[in-house]
Amino acid sequence: MRIFIILAVSLLAACSANTNQQAGQQVKEFYGFYLSTFAGDTPPPKYDSAVMKKYIAGETLKQLGMIYKIPEQELLGSDYFTYTQDYDAAWIPALKVGEAHDLMGGKVINVWLGGAPEEELLLLEVFVRKEAGTWKIYRVRDVTNNYEAPIFSAGRIQYGW
Repeated sequence: MRIFIILAVSLLAACSANTNQQAGQQVKEFYGFYLSTFAGDTPPPKYDSAVMKKYIAGETLKQLGMIYKIPEQELLGSDYFTYTQDYDAAWIPALKVGEAHDLMGGKVINVWLGGAPEEELLLLEVFVRKEAGTWKIYRVRDVTNNYEAPIFSAGRIQYGW
């Protein structure tokens, strides 16, 4: 009986570790793609593009799309996924993605952005959840500056404040 319990616990731990790796890999792939896109000469992907749908939760894309349609919106003063207005190609090889941790049915993953040795790294918390069997980003928080864009605040979106 003890062996059965030990095997069951080991199996659960292995499944959890694999799930954490999948979530972390999805976030790492997204930021590698996203930073490369902005560092190059290609225009940024649209929120309704297939590549954004691969990595970002549908509700998040819907909210961002609504916000960007508001004339002179002031909810987003910077890029939602990086909390910056511009970035350097040096950030791509310096990208660091931490381990995924469970949080209310989803995962939270730390992401560090920056590149130059004298530059302070920007720490983001990236929240992911499963959507159609794939881990997708639904929320990003700037830990360094203790800020999160209010993209899910209906009142702020409706009235633009």
